Amino acid sequence: MAELTRQEIIKLIATNNGDICLQGVNLSGLDLSYLNLSRINFAHANLEKSNLAHAHLQETTFFRANLTGADLSGGDLRRAELVEADLTAVDLRQTNLTQALLCGAILAGANLIGSRCEGANFDGIQATTTTVWPEDFDRGQHALIMKGE
Repeated sequence: MAELTRQEIIKLIATNNGDICLQGVNLSGLDLSYLNLSRINFAHANLEKSNLAHAHLQETTFFRANLTGADLSGGDLRRAELVEADLTAVDLRQTNLTQALLCGAILAGANLIGSRCEGANFDGIQATTTTVWPEDFDRGQHALIMKGE
């Protein structure tokens, strides 16, 4: 159960001029779609099965966050930090991952069809045969750890 509601997050964004820290907060299953969540610190947060579709997430920190089964489709994750995040079965279709850091992230079963990945760092990620990559993605450029599934 999420610790905060969508309305509480919206109020927090509206009343905070500086950096917002939601580090370690449980936001599982929460609908955060279409919100501007740029530069928020979600390190170690639980966002399992949350809806972040079409959200603005530029320069947002998801260090070691649990995003298992989350919907990030159509989102803008330019320069976001997803280092060691659990992105198992995440919907990343049509997502802008330009210059995002995904080092050591778990992308087992993630769907990245249509995503923009220019300059993104995927070194050391864990992927499976069920991970769906964008058409132009060059796996040879990154140190991927492929596991059978």
